[in-house]
Amino acid sequence: MSQGDLFGIVSPQLRRGEKAVWTDRPQPMARALSRLKIFLFGIPFFAFSIFWTSMAYEGAHEAAAGSGMMFFPLFGVPFMLVGAGLLLSPVWSYMEAKHWLIYAITNQRILIIRTFPRHKVESFEPAALTKLTRTTRADGSGNVLFAEETRRGKNGTYTVPRGFYGVPDAIRVEEAVVKLRNSGDAAQDNYT
Repeated sequence: MSQGDLFGIVSPQLRRGEKAVWTDRPQPMARALSRLKIFLFGIPFFAFSIFWTSMAYEGAHEAAAGSGMMFFPLFGVPFMLVGAGLLLSPVWSYMEAKHWLIYAITNQRILIIRTFPRHKVESFEPAALTKLTRTTRADGSGNVLFAEETRRGKNGTYTVPRGFYGVPDAIRVEEAVVKLRNSGDAAQDNYT
């Protein structure tokens, strides 16, 4: 997809007077590799769920046919599906980066646009750009993280870094984020 096509997807999301400064997609392989830990966890998870389900099936098969034990192995099916999802997460991330995920920096905010499975636009105003971190690889690509999101789970609250993963020119992207963040500081100074 060309830069023109990306701008065509970003343009309808822009406010009046807003201009896209930078748009790009994440590098698909970098996005897939970011899911490596999930994939590695999925290997024993999926293997154990297959083992458990097959053992439950053998046990149920040896039991009397009318005892109701024939349905017991079905309890392993959801675990096999979760394990398959963990194993396929790098593939999904690769496809998402290649076809359905667009990053944009405008003169007013940052946009993360997903076009599948449903159209979703996440917007980050300059005031939300609180924590800027860049990691760069030898080829100049890398991650530019610019915010943290607090989430709640069973074990309390935790933070999730938000930003652009696997961008081709991480230094240039970081400079654009800094410029946007500083423009927000200047606008806020005018109001006080």
